[in-house]
Amino acid sequence: SIALFISLICSFPIIGKFFQLPLSLFSNTIENNNFTDIKSIVVLTGGIYQNTLGDWLPSRSTEKRIFLAKKILNKKKIPLIISGGFTKNNAPSEAAIARAHFKLYNSIIEQNSLNTYQSAINLRQYCLNHRGSLLLITDKLHALRSFLTFKSQNCDVVLLNNKININKSDFTPRLDGYRYINKAIYEYLGLLYYLITFKITLF
Repeated sequence: SIALFISLICSFPIIGKFFQLPLSLFSNTIENNNFTDIKSIVVLTGGIYQNTLGDWLPSRSTEKRIFLAKKILNKKKIPLIISGGFTKNNAPSEAAIARAHFKLYNSIIEQNSLNTYQSAINLRQYCLNHRGSLLLITDKLHALRSFLTFKSQNCDVVLLNNKININKSDFTPRLDGYRYINKAIYEYLGLLYYLITFKITLF
């Protein structure tokens, strides 16, 4: 009975979003779409996949991040850096696939990174050579870990508005509730790992 009750409680999306809430805090975000001080955009890729024809394509997560970047680039012409390495056998880098698929031929690609920490390390020199803030685009839950990792490499980065939105349907039990909790746990474990391995330094 206790297990069933806990299972029911966890199925409410509002519970999962409550667990996710701290991941939307403690980072610098842009308010009211004010891109005045932004000098570059950095997009961290989120995977690739191969379709039935054998073509390599950006994942939905990467697609969403690129669309956000393109929306901003329509308002302000600034450099775009796409970071993502060779994560699949016999496939181009994630950054190269994203640039080609979305025809972002003027973008800069960083192809040596397999994770967030490596992206921060490989873009550290870019941060040092270019004054002004870098807008870092990734998934909402991954944003805090990315922000702290780049900050630890002395990169002046900011994020898009990262608020957790709540609506009426979040108070109705459904499978999304478990998914939200699983994603939050995964990200908390990632943060913990980055902290104990000194990939993130808080001081």
